[in-house]
Amino acid sequence: MKKTFIIVVGFLFSSNVFAVGEVNNAKVVAVRADKTGKGYVKFDRTLSGTPASCIKDHNNHLSFDLNTAGGQGIMSVALSAYATGREVRAKGTGTCDEYSVVESWSFGYVR
Repeated sequence: MKKTFIIVVGFLFSSNVFAVGEVNNAKVVAVRADKTGKGYVKFDRTLSGTPASCIKDHNNHLSFDLNTAGGQGIMSVALSAYATGREVRAKGTGTCDEYSVVESWSFGYVR
């Protein structure tokens, strides 16, 4: 019984890892940043997969924080894709860390 409980709990925690939004072959249509250093990328398609439950009316956005090295890298990827018109693949974190209504960006790259 104890072993079954541990397996079920482990499955529940691991399934949350996969509850993230993602875009594939998406074009960047806008990049926004504000004076706090937070920003988001808007894509030409909605997030697929299982986007974070916290998003509200931002189902085609992923956010980032320019105050971190990761956020600066995300901004670079987003602006590069926007300037060249190339598609990106990006995945969210399943959380809304920067803005309470936009899923945070975990990783991505220009195709």
